Amino acid sequence: MKKPLSTQQSPANIAAVLHLLDDTPRELDRLCSPLTPQALHAPMRDGERTPTEVMAHLINVEAIDTQAILLALMRDQPLLHDIHAERDYAKWTQFQAFEFGELLAYFALRRQVLLRLLRSLSDSQWSRTIREEGKQRQESVYWRARSLALHEQEHLTDLQLKLNGN
Repeated sequence: MKKPLSTQQSPANIAAVLHLLDDTPRELDRLCSPLTPQALHAPMRDGERTPTEVMAHLINVEAIDTQAILLALMRDQPLLHDIHAERDYAKWTQFQAFEFGELLAYFALRRQVLLRLLRSLSDSQWSRTIREEGKQRQESVYWRARSLALHEQEHLTDLQLKLNGN
């Protein structure tokens, strides 16, 4: 089991978040490149997402989290509306209609943009916060980036387990 990533912002924890975020596109490619086009569009288990749908989901979540990070950097404690990656965002983006390779290339480019932004931040910029509709706590740039990295790791672990037959 991997060591959990602390909620405390520190240079070491920021570096760990950046490492996880940087690694995700390569891991997705490593896990899914051996799959046939048919396998990329077939659920690995009954009632679950296909690898292509997982990729679309990751793009939707990343888009919302990147928007939150940008808002935190551009405005003082902006209010982020409660937009759900599946119920709201995916309904309009329809990424699941694209081929896996196209989605992975798009995701990898978006990830390069996000990493370039995050690597340029000062400690105080990592601490900037947003308020999210319906939540009491404020979430920092670090918190959002950490949450995104951990969310992606959960999906990578799940894909790996299913591809190994578990």
